[in-house]
Amino acid sequence: MDIRYLIVVAPFIIAFFYTLYWLRKWGAFSSTNNMSKKMTQKNESIDQNYILENIFLTKN
Repeated sequence: MDIRYLIVVAPFIIAFFYTLYWLRKWGAFSSTNNMSKKMTQKNESIDQNYILENIFLTKN
């Protein structure tokens, strides 16, 4: 294997394992299924949607 390939590919390999480390630390690979509960809001009103739309429309 040529050393040039190692020099070019090494940062990507390091970044891949570093990303896996942080995902594991944040609990992305945990066996409990709490992520779907955390992602959804139960009491989402229509007014909140309008506020978000107004924010994005006024910034342009």
